[in-house]
Amino acid sequence: MLWKRGSLSSEQVDLVLRHMPLDISVADADDVLVFWKGDTYKTCDGRYVGRDVRDCHPEEALAPLEEILRAFRSGERDVAEGWHETKGRFKVTRYIALRNDAGDYRGILEVNLDATELRALTGERALPGWED
Repeated sequence: MLWKRGSLSSEQVDLVLRHMPLDISVADADDVLVFWKGDTYKTCDGRYVGRDVRDCHPEEALAPLEEILRAFRSGERDVAEGWHETKGRFKVTRYIALRNDAGDYRGILEVNLDATELRALTGERALPGWED
């Protein structure tokens, strides 16, 4: 179980989401897109919010998406992920089932991360800092 401490104001939530170094989208338990942010969704505009999440995916992604949604709803799975390289960038996509404290399915979170720089890391830098 995940634990949290403290709380965030609406402004703080907005700032955290805006500065998070990844792209995200959220659809509710009825598969309706309720939020997205980031360059991954540059082909989506405000018209997609409030519509079925399937409308935001290309035809070739619909069958895998349906399987993910089915497995999340049934409780069979909670995470699905994939990765690919395009135009020299290594990108990771992770779908995560959103569940309340009772374990009820409440929607799906899609997280997209450009992991190109992370993939290239070597050695160790135990404490965060700046490149010299």
